[in-house]
Amino acid sequence: MGQKVVKSISSIPKVSGWQPPIMFDLSNQADTSKLQKLIEQNEVNFVSDEISEAIEELYHMYNPTEIDKVDQVNYSEFIKKFTSEGGTYDAYGTWVYYPWSQNLVHFPQKDDFRKLRGLRNRNLITEDERQKLISNKTILILGLSVGSNVADLLLLQGIGSRYILVDMDSLSPTNLNRIRVGYEQVGIHKVDVVAKKLSGLDPFLEQVHYKSGINEINLEEILTKYKPDIIVDEMDSLRMKMVIRTRAKEMGIPVVMATDNGDNILLDIERFDEQEDLPILHGILPDNILNDILNNKEMSRREAGAIIGRYFVDLKNVPLRMIESLLEVGRTIPSWPQLGGAAVLSGLYVAYAVKKIILNQPLSTGRFLMGPDYQLDPSIATAKYNAQKDKLIEIMTK
Repeated sequence: MGQKVVKSISSIPKVSGWQPPIMFDLSNQADTSKLQKLIEQNEVNFVSDEISEAIEELYHMYNPTEIDKVDQVNYSEFIKKFTSEGGTYDAYGTWVYYPWSQNLVHFPQKDDFRKLRGLRNRNLITEDERQKLISNKTILILGLSVGSNVADLLLLQGIGSRYILVDMDSLSPTNLNRIRVGYEQVGIHKVDVVAKKLSGLDPFLEQVHYKSGINEINLEEILTKYKPDIIVDEMDSLRMKMVIRTRAKEMGIPVVMATDNGDNILLDIERFDEQEDLPILHGILPDNILNDILNNKEMSRREAGAIIGRYFVDLKNVPLRMIESLLEVGRTIPSWPQLGGAAVLSGLYVAYAVKKIILNQPLSTGRFLMGPDYQLDPSIATAKYNAQKDKLIEIMTK
């Protein structure tokens, strides 16, 4: 009996990766026939058609003074623009088919959809700013654990028209405290996991995927072919962090990086677009160490960790609980601890920085400590707290 159950389970299709959503325009007969064929072949699992609600909200967008009381004559005239001969809304907008879920969703047309998605952002983001944020803007996101939160919060604010997603790993169970997806996605490539979420939020978003991670060869392809406006660095490789910044400085591309730090984050903003002579990573790395990293000098895990702790993060910026946790790595815990709250915070501040850069608004370059500890935890200013911290830093740096 058990053997039969296993065989029947193994024959069921598994959760699949991302594939480009398929768009259908039902005002076009060829598209109508293609969609009908999908339906007849039982390739559609679920249909979502709430287009009437979208049209109603479009009406209120153009007639904000009627939010409490609708002029029915005006409304009747308005909806005629969306109605086909049969009295339905089927021919308006875009029907989007998601191959990985076999779900079919009726979206407003692209411009209407994006206006609706950005409506509740106004006037915190004006209509003119919304157009600038999305108009031909390419964002390169390197690393999709913390980077998944960056992608989410960028898209929620309507920032960017093309995302280049780069990672080399599949989703593991321990990623699920930082990547907001269900357990059924475990084993799927992180690029696919994030791409599916983004396509669900905006199927019109252009996506470019690199599933083997970043290296010097594909970096040049990305920089020359896609010309990213901003680079978001959330990857692990010390050497590629430096290689990317070297090229970004040469090409005048700003780099933004958020490093989770207990409940808090370190935010690094490098405005290579504004300052040609800006030192890489604020000049925090001594030249000999920078050269060792760029020349790919062989380092032990401990040596690399010492460089990260002393220079990339600076242990003085690390909360006491985080330092205590680092001392337990390899003893009671297997790796560097990371909290979901800090991952979300990273997405928040990186999205803020990217928005300011695209809109050409004032934004400082430099390194910034961000997080709730600095506003809400009174103990961090006490002599006892800092004495404990100094003691542990001494232990770590011996």
